[in-house]
Amino acid sequence: MSFLVASFKKDLWRWWQDPLAILLWLGIPFLIGGLITAMVDGGNGASPTGILLIHDQDESLISGLIAGAYSQGQLGELISVEQVTLDEGTERINAGEASGFLIIPEGFGAAFLEEEPVTLTLKTNPSQTILPGIMQDVTEILLDLGFYAQALFGPEIEQINNSVSDTVPNDVFVADIAVKIQGKIETVSPLLFPPAFDVKIVEPPPAEPRPDIGVLFLPGIVLMAILFSAQGLSADYWKERETGTLRRLVSTSGLLSRFVYGKALAAAAVIGLLASITLSLGFLYHGLAWSKLMPSLVWVTISGVGLFAWFAALQMLFPTQKAANLFTTILLFPLLMMGGSFFPFAALPDWIAAIGRMSPNGFVVDRLTKELTSATAWTFDAKSWAIVLVMTISGLGICTWRLQSGFARR
Repeated sequence: MSFLVASFKKDLWRWWQDPLAILLWLGIPFLIGGLITAMVDGGNGASPTGILLIHDQDESLISGLIAGAYSQGQLGELISVEQVTLDEGTERINAGEASGFLIIPEGFGAAFLEEEPVTLTLKTNPSQTILPGIMQDVTEILLDLGFYAQALFGPEIEQINNSVSDTVPNDVFVADIAVKIQGKIETVSPLLFPPAFDVKIVEPPPAEPRPDIGVLFLPGIVLMAILFSAQGLSADYWKERETGTLRRLVSTSGLLSRFVYGKALAAAAVIGLLASITLSLGFLYHGLAWSKLMPSLVWVTISGVGLFAWFAALQMLFPTQKAANLFTTILLFPLLMMGGSFFPFAALPDWIAAIGRMSPNGFVVDRLTKELTSATAWTFDAKSWAIVLVMTISGLGICTWRLQSGFARR
C-alpha cells in the first residue's frame, strides 16, 4: 500500500510540474466550446427585430395608414418603424443599419383616391433575408388591400373625394354614403361570413420541454478535455521506461500492479480537476441544478481513468514512442467526431448517432447528457456503471500485463 501511495505522489508531483500541458488540455476545449456556444446560443432565444425606415413625402392620411400598418399587432414585435429624411434613410440603408427603407412619394394619397398609378420604393438590406422578405410581403399585401378596397368602394371613395370642397358634409350626403357602404358589405358578407371552408385547429399534445441546445454541447466539450488529458497522460509510460524505472520494477514481484494503480490514481486526480473546472463553468453558464454536479464529476472521472488506461495499453503496442504518440493522436480526432464532441447526438441522423454512442467516449457523453437534461440527479443506471468499471479495470489489467510481458524490458 505504501508503494502505491508513493507511486501516486510521484506521478502527481511530476505532472504538476508541467502546467502548460494542463492548460492546453483545458484551453482547446474551452476555445472550441466557446465558439460553438456563441454560435448556437448567441441570440438567447429572442425574436429577430428589424428596422424599417420610412420617408413619407406625401404626409397624407392614407400614407400615414400605410406607415402605421407595419407596427400593428404581432408585426410590431418584428419591425421597428422609424421616420427619417431621404438623405438619412439612404445613408443608413447603404450602411446596413436597417432592414428596409420605404419611400412614399408625394401625391400618393391623391393617386390612390383617383385610381392613378403610383410607385412605392422599398430598398432592402442584401445582408439580411428573412426580415426584408417580411417587409416586402407586407408592402405587397397592403397594395393588394388598396386595390380591392378601390374595386369594392370605388364610387363611394370618389364621392367622398369630390366632396372635399364642402366644409361640413350635410346629413343627407353622410347618410347616403353610409347606406351604400352598408349595402355593399351586406352583399359580400355571404361570401366571407361564414367562409367557404372550415378550419379546425387541433391543439397538439403537450410535448416534453426540449433542453437548451447549448446544454447538449456541454458533455461533448467536457469529454474533449478528458480525451486530450487521457491521451497525453498515457505517454508517461514511455518516460518511465526511458528513465529506467520500469526495468527496476519488473524485477520486483508484486510492485508492477501497484505502480499501475498508483499512476491511475494520479491520472484520476488530474482528470477530476479538469472535469470539475469544465463542469462547474458549464453549470454556471447554463444554470444547471448543482445537485447533478457530483454524480457527473464521479462519472466523468472514472470514465476518464478508463480512457487513460486504454490509451496507455495502445501506447505499449508500438515499438517506439513516436509511433505510439502518432497513432493515439490520429485515433483521438475520429473519437471526438463520432463521440459527440463537435455535434451533439440529438443533432445527428439516427444511424450516425447510434454509431457514435458505441464509441467509448460517445457512451460516456450519452449517459452524461441524460444526467444533465433529466429532472433528477443520479440517473446513471447500474449497467452503465458496470460497463465503465469493466472498461477501467480491464484497461489497467492490460497495462500491467504489457509491463510484465516485455514492454518494461525493452
